[in-house]
Amino acid sequence: MAETGQLVRAVGRAMGMTFKNFFRKPVTVQYPTVKRVYPDRFRGILALAYEKDTGEEACIGCRLCEFICPPQVIKVEMLKAEKRNFAKTFTLELYSCEFCELCVQVCPTDAIIMLKTFDLATADRRELLLDKDRLHALGVQHEPSWATGNRLRDMQAPPKAARADAKGEAKGEAKAESKAEAREPAE
Repeated sequence: MAETGQLVRAVGRAMGMTFKNFFRKPVTVQYPTVKRVYPDRFRGILALAYEKDTGEEACIGCRLCEFICPPQVIKVEMLKAEKRNFAKTFTLELYSCEFCELCVQVCPTDAIIMLKTFDLATADRRELLLDKDRLHALGVQHEPSWATGNRLRDMQAPPKAARADAKGEAKGEAKAESKAEAREPAE
């Protein structure tokens, strides 16, 4: 008898939730015609950025992103120049990317960024093999995410004032200990 009562209550709760949501307005976004607004910290597909000051490509071909990438989907060749280095080639196999964001975090020039979009659906995997020109075009076409390498490193680093205070306190404690040892008579 107790099991029947529990079953009736469970069915009643489930049906109550169904009737409650039955009359609510749907929250479905009609995707191709209505674009969803993403939060500032949304991290989508990867792209390459240009330097804001000079308009040159920001990638210096240092290959840090290639070395840190867990699935090894980034390939970079460096082109040495007189003033600075550039990436001769930069390819990204987006179909195998884990979107772990490690490449963004290690980039010293904020050249590789994440965008506030994921719209790169295709039926052909070859279209997800992105070269340098396509990555730059994506960076210009879509809005960048808040998360750049420098911002992420600053966010994860300990506060600078606390570090300086800790060093000062440690030095002060060491001086106080050495003075106390000097005052104590030797036995």
